[in-house]
This record gives sequence, structure tokens and C-alpha cells, in this order.
Amino acid sequence: MIKQRLKKLDKIDEIFENAEHQADAIVEIYKTVFPDWDAIEKINGWPSCGEDLALYICDKFIQFDTKHHPDVMAGGLWLNNGFSRNKKLKPWEIDKSTAQITYKAVLKAA
Repeated sequence: MIKQRLKKLDKIDEIFENAEHQADAIVEIYKTVFPDWDAIEKINGWPSCGEDLALYICDKFIQFDTKHHPDVMAGGLWLNNGFSRNKKLKPWEIDKSTAQITYKAVLKAA
């Protein structure tokens, strides 16, 4: 199991302060968890996270959507594409092993 902790909520707050669209926010959250984001071709499944982190991020999406996207289900993008909630993890922990990562092929120069 690949686990990490999101140590600073300031990073999540900063993501939402700078996002122009909910899609921008979700990509930036994934980039925080997957620093090699640009090398990833596809993610099957979702990382999982502890209860407190799941609720914190969901609440941030609800607030963001209420302000910027009042005609959509607030928090819906995160509910459909965000991390799974795992009550067995510590409150702020993230488990990336619950997602299967496919990396882009790297061609070597001849």
C-alpha cells in the first residue's frame, strides 16, 4: 500500500483560491498527490483518503461550485472523480495503491 499524508491544508486552499474552474481544481489536487502527473497517461480507479481529508476536499468543492457554478450539483465533480473515502486510513492519509496508474511510453532516441 502506497500511503502519504497531505501535510498542509494550505495547499488545498491555495488550489481553490487560484482555480478558475472546478476541473482546474481537481487536476491540481491530483498533481499534488501524483508529482509525476505529466508522465501519467491514464488512472483507473481512484486514490483513497481518510475521512477528514475526504470531507475537507468535498466541502471545498461545494463552496467553490456554489460560488462559481451555481447551476451544477455542488461538489458533483469531486464525488464523480475524486478520491474514495476509506475509514481505515488515518484522517489525513492518502492511499494511492487503490488506483492503477498507466504511464506514457517513453521513446528513446536512437
